Amino acid sequence: MRKRSSRIIVSRQLRLGDIPALLDLEHKQWTPEQAATAADFRERMRAHPELCNGAFDRDTGELLASLFCKPTAESEWVRPNDWKTCAALGASTHVGCQASALFGISLTSVEPRAAMQLIAYQFLHALRSGKRHAYLGSPMPGLSRHLSRHPGACAEKYARAVKSGVSLDPQLRYYHAKGFKEIVAVRAGYFPHVASLDHGAILRARVPGQWLRPVLRVLPTRALRTVAAAVPRWVIPDDASGEAHPRPA
Repeated sequence: MRKRSSRIIVSRQLRLGDIPALLDLEHKQWTPEQAATAADFRERMRAHPELCNGAFDRDTGELLASLFCKPTAESEWVRPNDWKTCAALGASTHVGCQASALFGISLTSVEPRAAMQLIAYQFLHALRSGKRHAYLGSPMPGLSRHLSRHPGACAEKYARAVKSGVSLDPQLRYYHAKGFKEIVAVRAGYFPHVASLDHGAILRARVPGQWLRPVLRVLPTRALRTVAAAVPRWVIPDDASGEAHPRPA
């Protein structure tokens, strides 16, 4: 069997025929309360098919990661909504020229290289399409333990606390390393996640390299995916193990 680190991973736009594999991936990683449904996947693919991507093992066809996004307006993030409201494909996803950003609906993965490949591709795609920022909501799985040890602490201070220049929370550290370095808000009741006490941190990343946009605009999507496929080899160690990424992405 091919070692996990030597898998050849290919990404592409997700199709309706991928829904059974998506459901299998969901149910491996999330509780029934957290997992998306077939109806959720159909709605996302029909609304914004170009923002629904999956990474697959080239040899076995196994779905290793999925990433779903939607266009959003910067002004949407001043309102204290929960994840379901943020992820809904309602009027706010059709704001035309005001949709200057992306919102990461979900990132689900059993393989860190596959997740990184999808993140890299989505940043390149966002840059090509003129997006300036990307937003996501992240759980804070260290929150419950932190508050049990420090009864006088609060979720807001915990989310912004750092040690040696990095976040105390492991999930916030993960996203910080992927460019999501700004905490826009900390919200109670954001997403059902026991270790986070249902809290979520709304994070923002600047889409870098705006000067590259004229070049990327003339490149075909296949070329963007080729560039994105090289990124995991640069940033993830060969001995990295599989990991799951919480639903809010």
